[in-house]
Amino acid sequence: MCMAIYVALFALLLFYSDYAIEQYALSITTGEQQWMVVAIGWEMLPMLWPVGLLLMIVASGVTLFVVRWLGNKHASDKTAH
Repeated sequence: MCMAIYVALFALLLFYSDYAIEQYALSITTGEQQWMVVAIGWEMLPMLWPVGLLLMIVASGVTLFVVRWLGNKHASDKTAH
């Protein structure tokens, strides 16, 4: 039962993502202030993977910092009592 719920939620996420991402385009500006469309919709994903990788690295660094900070705070609270 639980797997069916996960599959249904994943299908809804995919359906919504397909609807939402098709409205976006990746473009660059050329010399004379002209815009050139590079990718539309799902074509953007292979071009934007470095941004996702950078965000994952930053998120893991922030998570490590918060976990260590909370761990030190919790350890100092134990020694104070």
